[in-house]
Amino acid sequence: MKRKLFSRVIPALLTVAMLLTSAYATSYQSTDVAIGSSNQVTMVGEIAPTIMSVTMPSYVPFNIARSIEGENKVVSPRITMVNKSSVPVTLDVVYTSVDLSRLQGTSWSNNGQSISDNQIAIGFQLETIANQAPTSLAGTKWLQANVEQKLNITSMGAFGSSTMYVVGALGNAVPENTTFTVTPTFVVSLVQ
Repeated sequence: MKRKLFSRVIPALLTVAMLLTSAYATSYQSTDVAIGSSNQVTMVGEIAPTIMSVTMPSYVPFNIARSIEGENKVVSPRITMVNKSSVPVTLDVVYTSVDLSRLQGTSWSNNGQSISDNQIAIGFQLETIANQAPTSLAGTKWLQANVEQKLNITSMGAFGSSTMYVVGALGNAVPENTTFTVTPTFVVSLVQ
Protein backbone atom coordinates (compact mmCIF):
# COMPACT_ATOMS: atom_id res chain seq x y z
CA MET A 1 0.00 0.00 0.00
CA LYS A 2 2.84 2.36 0.84
CA ARG A 3 4.41 1.72 -2.59
CA LYS A 4 1.17 2.50 -4.41
CA LEU A 5 0.71 5.74 -2.46
CA PHE A 6 4.38 6.63 -3.02
CA SER A 7 4.13 5.90 -6.75
CA ARG A 8 1.08 8.19 -7.03
CA VAL A 9 2.52 11.05 -4.93
CA ILE A 10 5.85 11.29 -6.79
CA PRO A 11 4.28 11.94 -10.24
CA ALA A 12 1.93 14.50 -8.68
CA LEU A 13 4.87 16.34 -7.04
CA LEU A 14 6.84 16.27 -10.29
CA THR A 15 3.86 17.72 -12.18
CA VAL A 16 3.49 20.56 -9.63
CA ALA A 17 7.25 21.25 -9.77
CA MET A 18 7.16 21.47 -13.57
CA LEU A 19 4.19 23.86 -13.47
CA LEU A 20 5.96 26.09 -10.96
CA THR A 21 9.16 26.03 -13.02
CA SER A 22 7.34 27.00 -16.21
CA ALA A 23 5.41 29.75 -14.37
CA TYR A 24 8.70 31.16 -13.04
CA ALA A 25 10.26 30.94 -16.50
CA THR A 26 7.46 33.05 -18.00
CA SER A 27 7.90 35.78 -15.39
CA TYR A 28 11.69 35.89 -15.60
CA GLN A 29 13.73 34.65 -18.53
CA SER A 30 17.40 34.89 -19.28
CA THR A 31 19.30 34.42 -22.51
CA ASP A 32 22.93 34.25 -23.47
CA VAL A 33 24.31 37.12 -25.53
CA ALA A 34 27.24 36.25 -27.75
CA ILE A 35 30.34 38.47 -27.78
CA GLY A 36 29.94 41.20 -30.37
CA SER A 37 26.16 40.86 -30.60
CA SER A 38 23.38 42.90 -29.05
CA ASN A 39 20.21 42.15 -27.15
CA GLN A 40 17.11 44.03 -26.02
CA VAL A 41 15.84 43.83 -22.46
CA THR A 42 12.19 44.46 -21.70
CA MET A 43 11.72 46.13 -18.32
CA VAL A 44 8.28 46.43 -16.74
CA GLY A 45 7.59 48.94 -13.97
CA GLU A 46 4.58 49.03 -11.73
CA ILE A 47 3.09 52.28 -10.44
CA ALA A 48 1.51 52.13 -7.02
CA PRO A 49 -1.15 54.86 -6.74
CA THR A 50 -1.16 56.77 -3.46
CA ILE A 51 -3.60 59.36 -2.22
CA MET A 52 -1.89 61.91 0.01
CA SER A 53 -4.13 63.52 2.59
CA VAL A 54 -3.24 65.90 5.41
CA THR A 55 -5.79 67.39 7.78
CA MET A 56 -5.13 70.84 9.22
CA PRO A 57 -7.22 73.81 10.34
CA SER A 58 -8.46 76.25 7.69
CA TYR A 59 -8.72 79.22 10.07
CA VAL A 60 -6.23 80.17 12.81
CA PRO A 61 -6.87 83.28 14.94
CA PHE A 62 -3.87 84.67 16.82
CA ASN A 63 -3.06 87.75 18.91
CA ILE A 64 0.10 89.77 18.57
CA ALA A 65 1.14 92.39 21.14
CA ARG A 66 4.28 94.06 22.41
CA SER A 67 3.19 93.42 26.03
CA ILE A 68 3.74 89.64 25.68
CA GLU A 69 6.90 88.62 27.55
CA GLY A 70 9.75 87.00 25.62
CA GLU A 71 10.86 87.31 22.00
CA ASN A 72 7.71 85.75 20.59
CA LYS A 73 4.99 88.41 20.59
CA VAL A 74 2.24 86.07 19.33
CA VAL A 75 -0.30 83.99 21.22
CA SER A 76 -1.76 81.32 18.94
CA PRO A 77 -3.65 78.10 19.39
CA ARG A 78 -1.91 74.77 18.91
CA ILE A 79 -2.06 73.82 15.22
CA THR A 80 -2.14 70.03 14.80
CA MET A 81 -1.69 68.49 11.36
CA VAL A 82 -2.45 64.81 10.75
CA ASN A 83 -1.06 62.77 7.86
CA LYS A 84 -3.82 60.39 6.76
CA SER A 85 -1.62 58.96 4.00
CA SER A 86 0.07 55.57 4.01
CA VAL A 87 3.31 57.24 2.92
CA PRO A 88 5.54 59.90 4.53
CA VAL A 89 4.77 63.45 3.37
CA THR A 90 6.32 66.86 3.57
CA LEU A 91 4.38 70.09 4.11
CA ASP A 92 5.67 73.26 2.42
CA VAL A 93 4.47 76.85 2.14
CA VAL A 94 4.79 78.01 -1.47
CA TYR A 95 3.17 81.46 -1.22
CA THR A 96 1.89 83.74 1.54
CA SER A 97 -0.66 86.43 0.83
CA VAL A 98 -0.40 89.25 3.39
CA ASP A 99 -2.89 92.12 3.81
CA LEU A 100 -1.57 94.93 6.03
CA SER A 101 -4.00 97.58 4.71
CA ARG A 102 -5.45 98.21 8.20
CA LEU A 103 -1.97 98.74 9.67
CA GLN A 104 -1.14 102.17 8.23
CA GLY A 105 2.57 102.74 7.72
CA THR A 106 3.45 99.09 8.49
CA SER A 107 5.45 96.82 6.20
CA TRP A 108 6.34 93.14 6.27
CA SER A 109 9.82 91.94 7.16
CA ASN A 110 11.09 89.08 5.01
CA ASN A 111 14.14 88.86 7.28
CA GLY A 112 12.30 87.27 10.19
CA GLN A 113 12.99 88.64 13.60
CA SER A 114 15.24 91.42 12.24
CA ILE A 115 12.53 94.06 12.08
CA SER A 116 12.51 97.86 12.11
CA ASP A 117 10.09 100.00 14.14
CA ASN A 118 7.36 99.91 11.47
CA GLN A 119 7.63 96.22 10.47
CA ILE A 120 5.96 92.98 11.36
CA ALA A 121 6.99 89.32 10.75
CA ILE A 122 5.10 86.07 11.25
CA GLY A 123 6.19 82.44 10.93
CA PHE A 124 5.66 78.92 12.19
CA GLN A 125 7.52 77.06 14.89
CA LEU A 126 7.19 73.35 15.64
CA GLU A 127 6.16 72.37 19.15
CA THR A 128 9.15 71.35 21.27
CA ILE A 129 7.48 71.17 24.70
CA ALA A 130 4.07 69.47 24.78
CA ASN A 131 1.14 71.89 24.99
CA GLN A 132 3.39 74.91 25.51
CA ALA A 133 3.66 77.82 23.08
CA PRO A 134 7.22 78.92 22.32
CA THR A 135 8.56 82.09 23.94
CA SER A 136 11.72 82.24 21.83
CA LEU A 137 11.93 82.86 18.09
CA ALA A 138 14.77 80.37 17.62
CA GLY A 139 13.92 77.79 14.97
CA THR A 140 11.11 79.86 13.43
CA LYS A 141 10.30 79.29 9.76
CA TRP A 142 9.50 82.83 8.60
CA LEU A 143 6.85 83.53 5.98
CA GLN A 144 7.72 85.89 3.13
CA ALA A 145 4.92 88.21 2.02
CA ASN A 146 3.47 88.09 -1.49
CA VAL A 147 6.38 86.26 -3.14
CA GLU A 148 6.86 82.65 -4.15
CA GLN A 149 8.87 80.61 -1.69
CA LYS A 150 9.45 76.96 -0.88
CA LEU A 151 9.50 76.86 2.89
CA ASN A 152 9.49 73.39 4.42
CA ILE A 153 7.34 73.50 7.53
CA THR A 154 7.45 69.85 8.60
CA SER A 155 7.64 66.24 7.47
CA MET A 156 5.35 63.54 8.80
CA GLY A 157 5.65 59.78 8.67
CA ALA A 158 2.84 57.58 7.38
CA PHE A 159 -0.26 58.19 9.51
CA GLY A 160 1.82 60.58 11.65
CA SER A 161 1.12 64.03 13.02
CA SER A 162 2.91 67.27 13.77
CA THR A 163 2.11 70.28 15.95
CA MET A 164 3.15 73.90 15.49
CA TYR A 165 2.37 77.45 16.61
CA VAL A 166 2.21 80.83 14.90
CA VAL A 167 5.03 83.06 16.18
CA GLY A 168 6.07 86.58 15.33
CA ALA A 169 7.59 89.94 16.10
CA LEU A 170 6.42 93.51 15.66
CA GLY A 171 8.17 96.86 15.75
CA ASN A 172 7.57 99.63 18.27
CA ALA A 173 5.73 101.88 15.75
CA VAL A 174 3.25 99.24 14.54
CA PRO A 175 -0.28 100.31 15.62
CA GLU A 176 -2.13 97.99 17.99
CA ASN A 177 -5.87 97.30 18.35
CA THR A 178 -6.37 96.41 14.68
CA THR A 179 -6.25 93.30 12.48
CA PHE A 180 -4.28 92.00 9.53
CA THR A 181 -4.52 88.84 7.44
CA VAL A 182 -1.87 86.26 6.59
CA THR A 183 -2.90 83.46 4.19
CA PRO A 184 -0.20 80.84 3.51
CA THR A 185 -0.65 78.31 0.68
CA PHE A 186 0.46 74.84 1.76
CA VAL A 187 1.52 72.02 -0.56
CA VAL A 188 1.63 68.38 0.50
CA SER A 189 4.09 66.15 -1.34
CA LEU A 190 5.72 62.75 -1.04
CA VAL A 191 8.95 62.74 0.96
CA GLN A 192 11.80 62.24 -1.53
